[in-house]
Amino acid sequence: MRVKIYVEGGAPGGLDRECRRGFGKFLERAGLRGRMPRIIACGSRDGAYDRFCTAQRNAHTNEFIILLVDSEEGIEAGVGPWGFLRNRDGWNKPSGTGEDNAHLMVQCMEAWFLADRDTLAQFFGDGFNANPLPNRPDVENIPKSDLYNALRGATRDSRKGEYGKGRHSFDLLARLDPQKVTQASPYAKRLVDTLLSKSG
Repeated sequence: MRVKIYVEGGAPGGLDRECRRGFGKFLERAGLRGRMPRIIACGSRDGAYDRFCTAQRNAHTNEFIILLVDSEEGIEAGVGPWGFLRNRDGWNKPSGTGEDNAHLMVQCMEAWFLADRDTLAQFFGDGFNANPLPNRPDVENIPKSDLYNALRGATRDSRKGEYGKGRHSFDLLARLDPQKVTQASPYAKRLVDTLLSKSG
């Protein structure tokens, strides 16, 4: 089975290469080396959904197409990805897709960084201060604005400077420990488990 992931982030002509590399390195270490999905960086959330829908309409029988976007906010218990995306964004589930075709980074990719604080500290080096980071294991329940504020506060005086979405995000993603991320983030585990089962 050939798997393609249409991911929010890394606008074409800008950070698309860094986005593909970051997710690629993360997924390799998650157990997908030798059976990697094709990662398509789409820039905006809407762009990712639109390209996913087009790819799904044109998919061959041996292809499995995945949409991966930030949730941007918390997800109510019992609501599946497509139900959440329909309620929040007005996105309908394309014909022929199931729940396994839609995946969410909750509430954004930066939640994964808090799951691996050792890598976060090593990456930013001298001057990194973990005190502003929320001291809680349920990283998916930390509001997006709180995540950004905490990361900026923790990195402001670091060797690499204050955290910047495009400047640091994909390089940091490439270094994360997938085991720590999937232990802290049920939605990250769901993504990795789906990829392992579909790419076998």
